[in-house]
Amino acid sequence: MPINYKLVQNLLRLIVIITALVLVVFILISKGSSANSSSAAVTQRSNGTLINKVNPSNPYAILSPATVASKVAECSQPVNYNSSGVPAPLQCSNGDLNLTAWNALSAQEPKVMSLGYDPSVSALQSAFCSDLNAAASDSAPGADNGIETAVFQISSLYYGWSFGSANQFIANC
Repeated sequence: MPINYKLVQNLLRLIVIITALVLVVFILISKGSSANSSSAAVTQRSNGTLINKVNPSNPYAILSPATVASKVAECSQPVNYNSSGVPAPLQCSNGDLNLTAWNALSAQEPKVMSLGYDPSVSALQSAFCSDLNAAASDSAPGADNGIETAVFQISSLYYGWSFGSANQFIANC
């Protein structure tokens, strides 16, 4: 019995098409499930902040690089920079956390801003020293620690910390 090459060729094309369709369906399903799982925790606001849906009792945003929601309300106010590049104000006049200042400081990628609600003193000290050393390598000799102090202050506000002042951590680095 002779082999019908046209039939074999058409069957191979059909197998390729079916395989491609199965692959497309698989990709669409996997993208849909990962999008659903990430959007289940947070929703993005138009200003780029994330709304906390994990803990509905905390209506405040999860601001990058944090992984938990702020313990205080947020506001948005323009900032001015001092000669050391420190943005101010860190808080708006009503005491809320200034998103503009948070975003300006988080652009420096400090470790302190991602420590969470209850870091140990040693974890905070380690992150603070790491940030201070990174800043020292980027700064001119004799530069002050204004950025690290501001990062500590705004992180303390965000997480509700009561560790005291940044100076005690600067002294131990």
